[in-house]
Amino acid sequence: MERSVGYVFRPEDALMVEELSQTPAGRLALLIEQELLLRLWRPLTPQRVLEVGCGTGLFLERLVREGHIVTGIDASPAMLEIARRRLAPRVALRQGFAEDLPFDDNEFDTVALIGTLEYVNDPVAALREAFRVARQHVLLGAANRYSLETFKLCAQRLWKRSFYDHARFYSVYRLRHLVERALAGSVPVRWGTCLSFPLGLLKYVRFLERSRLLQWHPLGHFIGMRVDMVYPMQTIQTPLFAEVTSRMDRSRARASCWRSLAGDKGFCRFAPGLDGTGAFHPPSTAGRMRISRPPISDR
Repeated sequence: MERSVGYVFRPEDALMVEELSQTPAGRLALLIEQELLLRLWRPLTPQRVLEVGCGTGLFLERLVREGHIVTGIDASPAMLEIARRRLAPRVALRQGFAEDLPFDDNEFDTVALIGTLEYVNDPVAALREAFRVARQHVLLGAANRYSLETFKLCAQRLWKRSFYDHARFYSVYRLRHLVERALAGSVPVRWGTCLSFPLGLLKYVRFLERSRLLQWHPLGHFIGMRVDMVYPMQTIQTPLFAEVTSRMDRSRARASCWRSLAGDKGFCRFAPGLDGTGAFHPPSTAGRMRISRPPISDR
C-alpha cells in the first residue's frame, strides 16, 4: 500500500521476495551481491550493524555468520515475520521507517540500506537518518537504472505487476549525489557493481561475475557503495580502551579568539581548522589577525 513514507511491502510481496531468493539464480545473485558489499566494507573487527529495510533477513543472516552484532528494522510486518522465522532469537528486529529511526546518535558502527532507497519517498531524509546513527560507515545497495536487468524489469511492467512497479532506480552518480546532499558535502566513497549480464545467463558466467575485473564499471545491475563517515571531532565511546599519546598537542582542542587589527570586533570558535588528521590550520585571514590577550591590570 502507498503511504507517505513510501511503499510498504504487502504479504504477497514478501512471499515473492522469499520465493525469488530460493531459486538457483536468486541464490547465486544474492551471493554475488553480498560478496561485493563485504569486499567494499572489509571491517577489521566485529561490528554493531543496523540494516534499515532488512526485508526477510537475507543479508542479516550473512552478517550473523560473519560474527557481527546485528539489528534489523523494516516497515513491513510481513517481511519481519519471515525474518523472525529465519533469524530469531539471534537478531533484534523492530518495525519502523527509514526516515525516522528509533535509535540514538552514533549507536551503530555501520548502517546498511540494501534495496531500501528504491522504495522510500524521501531518500535524502533516509540517508540523513542513517548517517545520524552510524559511527564509521554506511553501506548502500541499490538496483542500477542503466543495467540490462533493469530494462527487462521496466518492460515487464506492461504485462506483469509486481513490487518493482513502485521502485525508483538509481545510478552510481545519482547515489553519490544523494550522499553529498544528505551530508552537505563530499566524503570518501567506494563503489562497485555486479550482475552485468542478465540473470538467466548467471549460471554460465558466475565465475566472471564474481571477478573484481568486471565490478569496476557503472553498468552492473546491483550497485554496492561504502560511505566513510569523516568527523572533525568525534567522541570516544569506550574511553578506557582509547589510545592516549605521551605528549598532548595543545592545538587539538583549545578555544581560540581572533581579533582584527582594524577594529575591536572579532569572533571566537572552538578548535578551528581541525582536519581529519587532527592538524591545526588557522583561518584564511590569519595573516591579518592577531591573538587577543586580556589587558594586564595595574593592580
